[in-house]
Amino acid sequence: MWSLLRKMLQYWSMFLRRPKSGEKNNCTDLNKRNKKSKYSIGSLLLLLAFFFYFVFVKNGSLPDLESKPKTEKEAPLSQFTGKVVGVSDGDTFKVLYNGKKVKVRLLDIDCPETKQIFGSDAKDFANDLCYGKMVTVNPIGGKDQYGRILGYVYVDDTINVNALLVKEGLAWRYKYSDNEEIKELENQARIEYKGLWIQKDPVDPWEWRKLHNRK
Repeated sequence: MWSLLRKMLQYWSMFLRRPKSGEKNNCTDLNKRNKKSKYSIGSLLLLLAFFFYFVFVKNGSLPDLESKPKTEKEAPLSQFTGKVVGVSDGDTFKVLYNGKKVKVRLLDIDCPETKQIFGSDAKDFANDLCYGKMVTVNPIGGKDQYGRILGYVYVDDTINVNALLVKEGLAWRYKYSDNEEIKELENQARIEYKGLWIQKDPVDPWEWRKLHNRK
């Protein structure tokens, strides 16, 4: 097919070549050449139309003219095991996995910020429970806008860190969470006045962040 296209271009150039130095160059010859050029251009366009029809349409190789999506979805994250090498606060850890430190944000819960009442308690509890230990991360929430992995963290494959923090009154159920287990654990902690629920009017961490311009 491409050799045919080259031949067509050669055929077209024959009609458009300039007159040689020994040829007559009067008005009659020029008019004839202009007419011939018009016919050759029309023929070329017609041949090109047939060429692209057979190459792309008949052969089913028509180029995809649709624009590619601006962003591609990331492949689903798989469960992994790593060592906790950092505890930023009650619900954010650094886990060493395959030689790299990855940030993990506990899903469905929200601990008090470290400068809030019970914020340091939540961090200390998570640190004592997880720091330096191998944990299993189930990243069912994908990643958040900050690149942190959202998921559930398990110590010894049995202790659900997310649930335990809520049970001990050291975390809220995240305001957009629909996890019924977490909801029930929070209600029970409220009834028993555990941890932060001993306060009369504890400030939700998401409201506290708004007041202090924190993420």
